[in-house]
Amino acid sequence: HPDVNAATDACLVFINAIATEGWDRTGLRDDYSDGLVLNVASKCANTVVVVHAGGTRLVDQWIEHPNVTATVVAFLPGQDSGEALVRLLHGDDGTNFSGRMPYTVARNESDYGAVLHPCGRADDQDIDPQCDFAEGSHLDYRSFDARNVTPRFEFGFGLSYTTFGYASLGIHLAGEALTPSTPCNGEDQWEVAFTATAEVTNTGDVFGQEVAQLYIGIPGAAPKQLRGFEKVGLAPGESATVTFEVQRRDLAVWDVVRQAWVIEGGDYHVYVGASSRDIKLKDTVTI
Repeated sequence: HPDVNAATDACLVFINAIATEGWDRTGLRDDYSDGLVLNVASKCANTVVVVHAGGTRLVDQWIEHPNVTATVVAFLPGQDSGEALVRLLHGDDGTNFSGRMPYTVARNESDYGAVLHPCGRADDQDIDPQCDFAEGSHLDYRSFDARNVTPRFEFGFGLSYTTFGYASLGIHLAGEALTPSTPCNGEDQWEVAFTATAEVTNTGDVFGQEVAQLYIGIPGAAPKQLRGFEKVGLAPGESATVTFEVQRRDLAVWDVVRQAWVIEGGDYHVYVGASSRDIKLKDTVTI
């Protein structure tokens, strides 16, 4: 592992996770890269880790080290990645982080359940394995919520140099009240069922962009399902109204017997927040 200049103000460690077509990764951690981070962090009080990866990469071997002061999940790099990272880390010209995690980062590989290893051996040569995807629609954050497993970083998570407040969730029906017999197939599925609005305010000291997220809890389905998001840029103290149009299809489940989308009767929980676990506002629509 490399030496570290003890006089430096900050140390940047870049790690990645291999990805290619034709085969799957054997795991979600890398001992060599994790060791590199720990080596630098042991010698540098301000260690910033930049992760370039096309998918989930575990960080628990070093994320709580006292000298790891920030982690940037930069996904796949391009020709402007270096300049972008410098501007973001320095906050030049009001540049601010505003990305959100498109998947859940677990604490351990086992937290993902059998989804990482769904295939049993068909024979000793592992040819034509049988793969049983029994999780249904409970993928990623839906599975973590249903099993009440605490992630390291949840779906939709992201930090900024400023903070945001949420208020005034409103539910506005688009027409007549919904019933279990409301048509939800063909062109009807794209009809707007209701509109949800909320007020987002920049409560910090610098300009920033917030990604407000709308989740719906459908009876008999996953506890929360993403059904909309809106990104707004706000100056310090500025507020804006975010609007989410919820279509009939967003409330429906697939009935395998009738081979149709169906709106069930019951309570539909409406959540607005900064991530799948950071819910700021909630209400209920009863059908």
